[in-house]
Amino acid sequence: MSADTTLRLANDVPNIVGIKEAGGDMAQCMVILRDRPNDFLVVSGDDALALPQLACGMDGVISVAGNAYPKEFSDMVRNCLNGDFATAKQINDQLIHAYELMFAENNPAGVKAFMHETGLIENYLRLPGVPLSKGLQQAVKSFLGK
Repeated sequence: MSADTTLRLANDVPNIVGIKEAGGDMAQCMVILRDRPNDFLVVSGDDALALPQLACGMDGVISVAGNAYPKEFSDMVRNCLNGDFATAKQINDQLIHAYELMFAENNPAGVKAFMHETGLIENYLRLPGVPLSKGLQQAVKSFLGK
């Protein structure tokens, strides 16, 4: 959805109070953040871009990676929201490769693979979802030191 459409809806439809922005276009995000109504929430829906999007003024994150790294990811977000971008960047830097692995093939297989390898869940997906390929599953294990 274009920034113009988002802003028109934000201004004209009273029961639309926010948006999850996951289009990957930082310029579009900045236009929405600049021109949104004061009470219109904009949250990141892209884990890999969450830090720069929060730095530009987003209000929070709807995260996939946060399921596998709840403490680390929430600490990163909290630090961003408190203006401590140096600490947030240190945390995010440790998660960048995890983001790449999680989204290399399909969602939710990536995050489920991480959660399975750390003992949180069984690695079960319903069709049409399928588990990660053997090579990527091994890469997740290697990343986690298993």
